[in-house]
Amino acid sequence: MTANPRRVRPLRLSELLAARGVAAAPVELLLDSWDQVEDAVLADGDHALEALTAAAEALPPFAGAIADRRALAAAVFSARGELLAADPAFRALFPDGADLRPLLRRALREGPVVSLVEGAAGAAFTAWIGAAGAAARWPLEPLAAAALASAPDRLAVLVSAPSRSSALARHAARALDLSALEARLAEALLFAPNLDVAAADAGVGRETARDALRRLNAKAGVRRTPELVARLIGLMCEAQGSAPAEDEAVAQRAFGLTPAEARAAVAVARGATAPEAAGSLGLSPETVKTHVKSVLQKTGARGVKDLARLLAEARELVAVASAAEPVFGEEAGGGRLRVVTAADGARRIALIDYGPYDGEPVFVFHGAAAGRRLPEAFRRALIDRGLRPIVIQRPGFGLSDPAAADYPGVGADDMAAVADRLRLKTVHMLARDTGVPVAFEFARRHPGRLGRAILLNPHAPGAAADLNDTFVGGVLRGLLRNPDLVVAFAEFLRRQATTPLLHRILDRSLGDVPPDAAALRDPAVRDFLVRDIQALCARSAWGFAAENAVYAGGWRAPTDLPERDWTVVLSAALPSQADLAWLGLARLRVTHLAGAGVLPQFTHGEALAALAAAADPHPQSGEARARPSR
Repeated sequence: MTANPRRVRPLRLSELLAARGVAAAPVELLLDSWDQVEDAVLADGDHALEALTAAAEALPPFAGAIADRRALAAAVFSARGELLAADPAFRALFPDGADLRPLLRRALREGPVVSLVEGAAGAAFTAWIGAAGAAARWPLEPLAAAALASAPDRLAVLVSAPSRSSALARHAARALDLSALEARLAEALLFAPNLDVAAADAGVGRETARDALRRLNAKAGVRRTPELVARLIGLMCEAQGSAPAEDEAVAQRAFGLTPAEARAAVAVARGATAPEAAGSLGLSPETVKTHVKSVLQKTGARGVKDLARLLAEARELVAVASAAEPVFGEEAGGGRLRVVTAADGARRIALIDYGPYDGEPVFVFHGAAAGRRLPEAFRRALIDRGLRPIVIQRPGFGLSDPAAADYPGVGADDMAAVADRLRLKTVHMLARDTGVPVAFEFARRHPGRLGRAILLNPHAPGAAADLNDTFVGGVLRGLLRNPDLVVAFAEFLRRQATTPLLHRILDRSLGDVPPDAAALRDPAVRDFLVRDIQALCARSAWGFAAENAVYAGGWRAPTDLPERDWTVVLSAALPSQADLAWLGLARLRVTHLAGAGVLPQFTHGEALAALAAAADPHPQSGEARARPSR
């Protein structure tokens, strides 16, 4: 009689992460051993969330932080403080030179330093200082790079100064749709000590400036000037908002503040008065004022408005310096970034408007984590058919603020707010993938605003979803089974999403779909997708987590949608959705795009544009037919 082999206990998630964390990035488990991950989650039971959260917190806070090169000034020094090379931006900030010797010696002794430095006319800025090895991540000009490599005691100095860039100030003004006067006043407010000086710098009187400032605050969705300054710099850097605790950590690291001083500094820099800050912090107003006075002395800031500017610039520098992979450059791709205020006045909504303004507006949804920008051929095909494509970043994605609750409802109301701000009576809609809950909620709440309605490869809920054995299907199945893990999983993934890993994820998730695999062989398509994902998710997992939580929480299509015509477009190369009854739509046209996969916006742009324009209801690349939904 042969003894039964002893059953091997599956590894718990914490054990699996610990075993793989030494040899490779923990996220590689998702690519190489997803079945093991699912088993480990089950084996870990209630401790899986704790294990995944701990693994995420052990990773760098940012994987690929995106920065505009124009926001930085760079130089190279010797350890004795000799300036060996500097770009024009650095020389403009420090026309009389800079005595950085204590910080240079400290950086050689301790490693990279983030600290305050004094620039022109006594203005304070935040600088990163480090030796050649640590500075390899920074974009230095050739002469500066050569100077840095010329001796072991050379150090790079990078100063965060987006507020000094007129080009970035114009970018922020355009995003907020500021008038010429408002734009001049906004730029002046970044450094002027008060409104009177800013008005003089902008060439207007005080009352004219006060009226312009009220309009500025309304467009930016803020109450007070410190908030306005922080919002402007965030737009210059295209940075997602941060939590107070994150800003407090930045203030302690870069400014040398105590925890109490940092809390008070962040509160007032975010627009709170001393009594308001005192109430939120459990302190007296006098104690807050004492802390703020100390902060101003330590930082050299010339008031709370200047402190807000300094904190916003420091946050951007620390984010990029802390990233596993900083990504620099000026983004191409057409379209106009715009930021509008939500209906509640408290949130910002980002979008890219491709124009022309006399075209029929169509809201083109981004996917779960890509689609912030439109491929050029698709954009051109839409515009050639008389359309005005507009891509709204849903709550928590990109520059759009997250939703506190009711993600689909907030996303739908954001669409209505954008239509109001752009003075659009009706809009067409091309929604894709996991954007369906927001699309349906817009149709339910704002039926009079919706023109043609198209769903592209709509992601089905729960039991109706075809969760096959592909990598993507396995991940989605795991999230549906474990809704409590969605937020931790999103943060765990975001903190590791460097460019090389994103390329691997693209290959793993799309490589088995022939038309997508063919599209990915074009380096331009790859780079476009990677940058898209980084821009939508690099700074925050809020959107990705919230959208997946909707499905994991048991979302179902609403049953009270107003009756109207809908078009569903299905990519023929993807697993067939044989039964679309889950949509609950009585008047439904179904079109199949032959030879299309997950990326029809790259491979079938003309056909999608024709459907969006209703120019050809029977495109050559597919077929259209009515299908009963029940």
